[in-house]
Amino acid sequence: MRNRLLASLTVSLTISLAADRVTLTGKVTDSSGKPLEDATVMIYHAGVKKGYSTFCPSCYVDCGKRALTDQAGSFTIPKLDPDLRFELLVVHDGYTPKFVEKVDPSLGPAETAALAPRAPVNDPNRVVLGRVVDSNSRPVRDAVVLPQGVAVIVDGKVMGMYGTIEGLEPVAVTNPNGEFELAYTSKAAAMILEVAARGLAPKVISAPTGAERKTISVSDGAVIRGRLMNQGKPVGGAEIGLIPRSPGGITEGFKMIGDAYGEIRIGTLEDGSFVIPNVPAPVNWYVYGKMESIGALGATALVECATKRDGEEVNVGDIQIQPGHHLRGKVTLSDHALMAEGMRVTISATRGFDSQTVIIGRDGSFEFAGLATGEHEIFTSVRGYEMADAFVKTIKHDIDNVAIVLDPAPHQ
Repeated sequence: MRNRLLASLTVSLTISLAADRVTLTGKVTDSSGKPLEDATVMIYHAGVKKGYSTFCPSCYVDCGKRALTDQAGSFTIPKLDPDLRFELLVVHDGYTPKFVEKVDPSLGPAETAALAPRAPVNDPNRVVLGRVVDSNSRPVRDAVVLPQGVAVIVDGKVMGMYGTIEGLEPVAVTNPNGEFELAYTSKAAAMILEVAARGLAPKVISAPTGAERKTISVSDGAVIRGRLMNQGKPVGGAEIGLIPRSPGGITEGFKMIGDAYGEIRIGTLEDGSFVIPNVPAPVNWYVYGKMESIGALGATALVECATKRDGEEVNVGDIQIQPGHHLRGKVTLSDHALMAEGMRVTISATRGFDSQTVIIGRDGSFEFAGLATGEHEIFTSVRGYEMADAFVKTIKHDIDNVAIVLDPAPHQ
């Protein structure tokens, strides 16, 4: 059960002819090929293969389905929707949990994933111990806990590190008692954790290290609904974004401020309607049509709303697509070299969390359409070159003459 060898997951997929459903089969082994018994393989998220999902990633009926591996390390999850692709979560005692993404039954076996062994942690100053419960204090099984940052003490001062951090375990999953632990290779004061459980609102907290287990309560959250319209007609098959109006951050001393939640996306139905469940509260939000999905029609303004309490339903009404602006320009290289093919330029609204990316033409030209009125930032991804400064443009009308000159990037 506590084999310290690397474990690998080999997933093979077979299509069931019964009722056009898909059967997912696979095998969990260690790196020597020895089967791992009693590994849990769970469908964590799902999404449509084409277009935009009208359900949240964990709201599909197939989400939560699971199987245990047998003595041969094999598992089977039958009767899955063939129109979906899946994200699997694999858990085995003694190993770090692992996600297997973009599992598409029509493409054959999924990419093999390695499960790294997890050594016991004896120093309480290196680990956060937690227990996740719902609003009725019942333990929440299979909640995924993702570390967003860690605080260490240097010369008596608290120093925060964020993002992907070497030595910080990447994920933990709660056991049937709702318990988890996350460790860092060195002593730490606290960690920023995002806790996500199926059918419940996500939660971001700062949790101290130590021998005492911290209880984290998650709840149902609120619901935000509305409808996307264009010239009096509903717009189906588009994508809606939801982002906090006050992005989260960390102050001196590793104290959280703002609302540290990422963007939530949902697709619209044929009648233009959308429903976003399990939205954290209390939080102030922006709702908007994603420009990459509606750019051909126009743009939407940012719609403000607020979720004040769990169980609340917030109806933002009709979100109207208005005529958008276009922005055209040209990227040149200061050394007059020939730009490689496939380079990109991105425009991003400074309010909200919305962007478009286009391929730069062979002559350096680019064009964006469906831009809302407001301030936007433009940045490039050109191999070997960089922008001297951030390029910010306030868009109130069509713009046709943006010139961007890139300098060779310093050699590393």
